[in-house]
Amino acid sequence: MGARAIALGAAFTGVADDASAIYYNPAGLVFQENRFNFSIEGFYVWPTHEYTTPTGTTIESKYNSSLPQIFLTYRTSEKLTLGLGMYVPFAGGGVDWKKEELGVPLKTALGIFAIVPTLSYQISEKLSLGLNLIYYRGILDLNTEIVDKAIAPFGPIPINSEESGSALSAGLGLMFRPSEKVGLGMSIRGPARMKLSGTTTMNIQSWRVNLDSETSFDLPWDVEIGFSYRFNENLLFATSVQYTMWSALDKVEKTIKNIPVVGDIDEEEELKFNNILIWRNGIEYTFPIGISLRLGVGIDRYASPAETLSVTNIDVDKFTVLGGIGYKAGRIQIDAAYVYALGKERERTSTYFGVPLTEKYNLDCLILGLGITYSY
Repeated sequence: MGARAIALGAAFTGVADDASAIYYNPAGLVFQENRFNFSIEGFYVWPTHEYTTPTGTTIESKYNSSLPQIFLTYRTSEKLTLGLGMYVPFAGGGVDWKKEELGVPLKTALGIFAIVPTLSYQISEKLSLGLNLIYYRGILDLNTEIVDKAIAPFGPIPINSEESGSALSAGLGLMFRPSEKVGLGMSIRGPARMKLSGTTTMNIQSWRVNLDSETSFDLPWDVEIGFSYRFNENLLFATSVQYTMWSALDKVEKTIKNIPVVGDIDEEEELKFNNILIWRNGIEYTFPIGISLRLGVGIDRYASPAETLSVTNIDVDKFTVLGGIGYKAGRIQIDAAYVYALGKERERTSTYFGVPLTEKYNLDCLILGLGITYSY
């Protein structure tokens, strides 16, 4: 979220001095220099998922996606600032495996969009509090085939699921600024239970059957602590540690209802995710002519145990390099950002009839972002 924040390594919880603080730390809004801020931003994502079969064949999935976002803040008084954010905090992408490579076609995408009204209140000269109400809207699209002989005795059954649903959550932020140089921030985002419902279409021989279906899963708690230090008016350093309680996402449940002859199908994909720490760092140098250069690095640990790795859940350690450039002229600021996440390959070994079979998984990703902000 936020081209400037991303270019600063996404270590923004202790900075929170632009409108993207709605996501990173809503308590920072009340300390912002301008009374009104409006940002339109977007990111384009190029991920490469890689899977190596037990026979040594490596295949790739490439499913590009775009992530638009809007942030708006307005200071109503010296102590109170209101804000509204609209962005994609989870998912926002998918996989696209080809049948001729994987053996089964599998194209699936999940996007979770958030609408986030926010307020920030200045408790004292140095301390502020921020509150979010988070409305999530999720959309799932799945295209694959059922090959289970018990369900599809006459050959693969193509299926397409289109589902959507919503959930509510909340967030809280604190910002402490003991001096003009130092910022200390904390942000907490609450969990949510996503329940998507819609239609699953199955093509059984010459029949086209539309069935009701549901998918359910949990989103995690998230706690982040950040620190920033401004050496002078030109140089800013920021660091943050994020603890995400992914153990909430232990499984994904799916039900396809009233299939002819068969009845309901209840499927449960176990994920057994673990809680993780993410460490981020960034620096920003601003020249007198209004140009800012930014650079950041991060370490993002995997949450998934080896036993639940699959082509729909490729999760690896990632080392991220982030950076970008900004230009401010009058009331307009333009920010560009990039992210390159380099994954570390993981293996999963299973035994079939006494024979060990090893699969390998990896993920790399390139992201480019651009944001335009108007302030007064």
